[in-house]
Amino acid sequence: MNIISKIKNSILDSIFNLFGKEREDIGVHMKFSVITLISYRNIAANKIRSFLTIGGVGIGIGIITFLISLGFGIQEMVIREITKNNPSNVIEVSNGSLENLITLNDETIDKIKNIEGVTRVERAVNIGVKFYSSDTKIDSVLYGYTRGYMEMANIRIKEGRTDFGDTEEKIFVTPKLAQLMGFSNPSDIIGKTVQYEVIISEDIVDKSNIENNREKEDIEIAGLINDDSNKNNSLFAVTMYDHLKEDFHLIGGQAGKVEVNIQADTNSVRSRIEQSGFSTESISDTVQDVNAFFNVIKIVMVVFGTIIMSISAMGMLNTLSVSLLQRTREVGILKALGAKRADVFKMFIFEAAIISFSGGILGFGLGYGAARGANLLFNYFAQKRGEDIVSFISVPFYFVIAIIAFVAFLGFATGIMPARRASKTHALDALRYE
Repeated sequence: MNIISKIKNSILDSIFNLFGKEREDIGVHMKFSVITLISYRNIAANKIRSFLTIGGVGIGIGIITFLISLGFGIQEMVIREITKNNPSNVIEVSNGSLENLITLNDETIDKIKNIEGVTRVERAVNIGVKFYSSDTKIDSVLYGYTRGYMEMANIRIKEGRTDFGDTEEKIFVTPKLAQLMGFSNPSDIIGKTVQYEVIISEDIVDKSNIENNREKEDIEIAGLINDDSNKNNSLFAVTMYDHLKEDFHLIGGQAGKVEVNIQADTNSVRSRIEQSGFSTESISDTVQDVNAFFNVIKIVMVVFGTIIMSISAMGMLNTLSVSLLQRTREVGILKALGAKRADVFKMFIFEAAIISFSGGILGFGLGYGAARGANLLFNYFAQKRGEDIVSFISVPFYFVIAIIAFVAFLGFATGIMPARRASKTHALDALRYE
């Protein structure tokens, strides 16, 4: 018995000296650090197999991180661009499908202004117009805006002057419209006079003074309207609402914008306006539509990511199962020397955790780096074309937490089966295993 005890102690000393640890007494649980080092040693002893397994997990996590970074980033970019010049407290009002029954006249404007929470109401109208230049006749649209409406709609004057009365006969035209009027350089049209005539619906004019088809009149071009959002291909003109109201006896407009106090309930205000027969829209509606679209994209990403990670999980399970077969005798020796079942269980769980977390860290770094690289490459070509730099990469904090939780679950789920088998292996059966 003394010889067996000496051999036993000698083997234990060798095992613990290998890791630079002092040997513990037989029968007590192994230290956490020793269990971790044994798990690491097994991974390091099978470099190629471990590298491929960690790489498989890393590729899966990397693809998911790349897609999520782009998905959340593009969603934030779209919402940022939508809301940049469209405050959430501004409601767009129109007569919708009831254009022949109701208009934004002075009476309805006063009703809207009296709604609690409303701070300002502005209106707009659009009518058909024909411009005459030399022998050319151009059909177009003429928008009549109040100055407040232009401010709230972020309508900018590109060139020209705006220091004139709202009832003066002056208009702004788009560069494309100016070119069709015979001005190769659109800026040359500023200050010139052109002929025009309008066609107005009877529903928005005073019928006692109706003049649907007026004779040609002269009107001064006050400047160019900024139509960048339409890529300089739009044919429209803009004038002041009061000018159209006075000259053509308008009684109302077809659209308007309502500014609501920030502290007021926008939805309640919208409901009150809709009770008057108008249709309402808000930038929040667009944001909800964008979020709904990207939610579908996220579901697709989750399904795609689940498939990828299922493949990675099978690779990890296979690696740990092979590791168990190769280490059966080692498990038997450890148990014969007094290692507890819990110690053996922890060894395999920690090995799975090391593989999982290593793959997770590697994958997250590669995925996020690839997304950043794609953003830089996009901005490089955008700058060469004179476009603005944009950022469409975003990783929410909760996604990072989800990745950590997922790799922890992956390590536990794939390691528990081999770990249980190893912990239940009898020492004598393990020692007899070939």
